[in-house]
Amino acid sequence: MQMNTDIKQHSHTERLFASATDVWQAMQEHRFVVDIERDRLPADSFARYLSYEGRFVETAMAIFGYALVKADTIAHKHWLIGVLNALSTEQVPYFERTLAALGLPASHIDAPLPVPVTAFDSGMLEIARQRTYEEVIVSMLAAEWMYGTWCTRANQTPSSNPFVREWVALHAEPTFLNQVQWLKDQVNGWSEQRFDFARSSAIFRKVLALEIDFHSACYAA
Repeated sequence: MQMNTDIKQHSHTERLFASATDVWQAMQEHRFVVDIERDRLPADSFARYLSYEGRFVETAMAIFGYALVKADTIAHKHWLIGVLNALSTEQVPYFERTLAALGLPASHIDAPLPVPVTAFDSGMLEIARQRTYEEVIVSMLAAEWMYGTWCTRANQTPSSNPFVREWVALHAEPTFLNQVQWLKDQVNGWSEQRFDFARSSAIFRKVLALEIDFHSACYAA
């Protein structure tokens, strides 16, 4: 009885975090993150990463599109429209500009993707298509909370690579961190009946595991 009382004293996001500390820490200590923090990420690895991430933007737009359709209030729909606008007017131009500056050939758009990259893409899209609004929000919370955390840390010691530096800064600025906070507020605002902890925790962990494999793929030759 006491145990149930203790659980209710914690927010939904605190419970999610506590249920995934192993995969969360594995991502925070990932080679990709550490290499950026120590200003030693190989340029070719970052170029591969950006080419993978750039192709994921379209999927991210679809994910938030599903969330928009499933959202239950006009306020939530309004916010999600803003997210979609930011993806199309800020992130898409960033990738177009940066990939061109890195001299990546146009053929990279049609190049086969590594299995971990396609697994991340299809896994996230499957959640958006088949799961509830709440579960879609939890999936994006896992990804964006993770990014906001390590990028805020890495942004304190900016990389000497201007492309890396800009990418990190994009995920440490108020606009992105406000989005992370919005996702947290969404989850924490749900009633106990609406928040399915078991399903949400499984999705939270799954997304972090997919992120780990995704970020490892950029080191492959």
